[in-house]
Amino acid sequence: MLDLTNLVSLTAVASSVSISSPASANSVTSPLWSLPKTVLIPLLGLPAFWVISFLIYCVKCVIFGMDRTPRIDQVAKPPWLPRIFMEFGYWMFRIPVRIFIALGITPNMITFLSMLLTLLAAGAIALGHFAFGGWTLLFAFTCDAWDGIVARATNNCTAAGEFFDSTMDRYNDVFTFLGFLYYYRNEPWLFGVTAITLVGSTIVSYSRAKGDSVGVSANVGYMQRHERGVWLGVSTAIAPIAAAYIEPTATTPQYHIVAVVMVLMAIMTNITAVWRIKVVMNGLTAKPASKPVRHPKESPASSASADFTPQPTHS
Repeated sequence: MLDLTNLVSLTAVASSVSISSPASANSVTSPLWSLPKTVLIPLLGLPAFWVISFLIYCVKCVIFGMDRTPRIDQVAKPPWLPRIFMEFGYWMFRIPVRIFIALGITPNMITFLSMLLTLLAAGAIALGHFAFGGWTLLFAFTCDAWDGIVARATNNCTAAGEFFDSTMDRYNDVFTFLGFLYYYRNEPWLFGVTAITLVGSTIVSYSRAKGDSVGVSANVGYMQRHERGVWLGVSTAIAPIAAAYIEPTATTPQYHIVAVVMVLMAIMTNITAVWRIKVVMNGLTAKPASKPVRHPKESPASSASADFTPQPTHS
């Protein structure tokens, strides 16, 4: 026969189970809400802002038609980044660009700001703060677009500015991937994939620049810099959401969304690099060989002797 003491004990146990069950269930089914507010606010607020803005832009396109920015016609059209998204980005840039112009901020200032933001993002990523690092990286890539827009709007497009912007872009690429390399230093396969992506990204940019310098356009392929910026920035910013569900107890999460994007970038950047190398090589092969120009007063003898004069070599 069950005495009163045992009955009271069983009732207390049942009450504690019924009270604690919802809390434990919430902790299992909703780990997202356990993230700190510094992570949650940008994770939820910024995407909501961009989605609402994009819907407004879509309504604007339906009523007035979609914009046609000439700059977009100069870049390759990736299948996974439709033109409407690129036009939406330029549409969103108009207000800050006008502010920059009104404040007298030069394109080179914006370019330098982009490098500083990339350095900050790389440091945050290296320390595991992927949400902050991802959004900062996206802002840095945004600044990299703003400098050119400001330069064209103020009729301040110069060769020096283009050289400075291109050089800072290479710094930004290296800084970004160094941050990921440091974070994944104890994950051999992710470290290797990130290193391959860094090499591919570098060759993609160099092959086009070198092709332009020899008169052959190599504007082909995928995962060019603006695409890499969008994919890498967005995946890094939202990676903590997936990590909260996939690896909630990991002290150093692998951030699987970033890993998937990094693998995709490693493949596509190197495919694009090989593609551009082939395009430039074919273009140079198809060109007629240039003949040396002889000065009118130059005699055949002096020309022949000049042909056998040792010339300095450049590595």
